[in-house]
Amino acid sequence: MRATRRGLLTAPLALSLPAFAQGFPARPIRVVVGFPAGGGVDTLARPIMARLQDRLGQPVVIDNRAGNNGNIAMDHVAKSAPDGYTLFIGNVGNLAITHALFPNLPFDTTRDFAGVAQTTLGPLAVAVPADFPARTLAELVEMARARPGTLNMASGGSGGVPHLAFEQFKRTARVDIVHVPYRGSAPALQDLLGGRVQMMIDGYGLMRGAHEAGRIRVIAMTSHQRHPQLPDVQTIGEAGFRGAEFESWQAVVAPKATPEPIRQVLEDGLRHVFTNTDIPQVVTSLGTFPAFAPGAVVDASIIRDRRHWTDIVREGGIQAD
Repeated sequence: MRATRRGLLTAPLALSLPAFAQGFPARPIRVVVGFPAGGGVDTLARPIMARLQDRLGQPVVIDNRAGNNGNIAMDHVAKSAPDGYTLFIGNVGNLAITHALFPNLPFDTTRDFAGVAQTTLGPLAVAVPADFPARTLAELVEMARARPGTLNMASGGSGGVPHLAFEQFKRTARVDIVHVPYRGSAPALQDLLGGRVQMMIDGYGLMRGAHEAGRIRVIAMTSHQRHPQLPDVQTIGEAGFRGAEFESWQAVVAPKATPEPIRQVLEDGLRHVFTNTDIPQVVTSLGTFPAFAPGAVVDASIIRDRRHWTDIVREGGIQAD
């Protein structure tokens, strides 16, 4: 009987893999991120890949290829050799939402990628400048309703996960706050620090240093429950806006034709990282939740969430720049 991907999980790796996979990896692996260094995906990817490097015994290098909401990076990986040496790590926005926003892409996330592993599942943080007069999310909404169209919300780009979370919040809270897209989350954060925008929604890992230094204030999390690193920060539902909850997943994918045994080596390596290293604690400290899942779960999530978010984008008339 031909060995299946799931069957490989129950047998010793060296005995289960074909000879060409037993020598994998024999050289550095490149993991492409579709956003600038310092953004939410990048911040989480770096410590995870550092532990994977230790496990595999070869360098695992982050390659930032920012632009077009991650589509430049995904197109590059989709067209790369399917040999396990070029991977993509991204979020639900990259892998399940992008086709709703960019209908004529040269790649297709279900046709051209195969899941390697899910890494995280977590909320976004709602933050304001340290000296902003609204101390809570409810106070910010009250201010926005009193002065419609005068407050600005920064994001790392139109159509990205933070933008969609913001649009969902706007509809729930019934407020007119202006979305200001940037080319990446890091420059958006700089303008929040400078007080040039009044609000930002993004991963806590991006904002943690500024929050702990007192330069910004996190006033809510978009999860259904409070985060252990921020026990005093309300969830968006506790703040009075149930229905605006938003949790994003991140995952590693490979070009579709990557041999299954090689994908299995990578999946098993990431499973080890999440079960035998300090990565769960590191990820939690960055404001999200460690949530390893095998590649088959990633494949199913892409199909399910792509359908869901396509409906929401179309109903809301949301467009990417």
